[in-house]
Amino acid sequence: MDEPVDGDGALRAQLDRIAAYEAGIKQTFMNRVLRKVGPTRPFIAVYRRLGPRIDPWLIRRTGGQIATKFYGFPALLLVTTGAKSGQRRTSPLLYARDGDDFLIVGTNFGTTHHPAWTANLNADPEAEVVVGEDTVRVRAERCDAEEFARMWPKFSAVYGGYDTYLERLTDRTPRMYRCRPHA
Repeated sequence: MDEPVDGDGALRAQLDRIAAYEAGIKQTFMNRVLRKVGPTRPFIAVYRRLGPRIDPWLIRRTGGQIATKFYGFPALLLVTTGAKSGQRRTSPLLYARDGDDFLIVGTNFGTTHHPAWTANLNADPEAEVVVGEDTVRVRAERCDAEEFARMWPKFSAVYGGYDTYLERLTDRTPRMYRCRPHA
């Protein structure tokens, strides 16, 4: 684990609110359903088209409660700057935590291409994560192979479908990022 967030009181308060919010995440009926059908190709085909459009709106509209109370997963909105367009881009993602840091991984459901948000972070690692009602500025660092192997079990614990996606990937390794909060 890396150094804790600096002494910035406002940032510390945000991270404490996020920790309290995360403590409210419980397994739900929908969570059990998504763990079964989520890794299937039919579900992925539908979700890839609808989820990125619907989930950001739902997460913002409900202060993240749709993710915690209904889905039962730790979900965030990652706000990046488009690598080509320069426009702000928002991606709903599941995440894991390592201390104060947010860990995200770009499996793209086990398909052949890296998700666009990973190219955005490669081009500009400054981003924001929205968890619950809090927006936190982060700096993303791509995880090396050793850290990837060490952190992967955290993703498996959040959502076992990640293991299925990893099995489908034969020609690429997903890009994993450590997003470090800063003021």
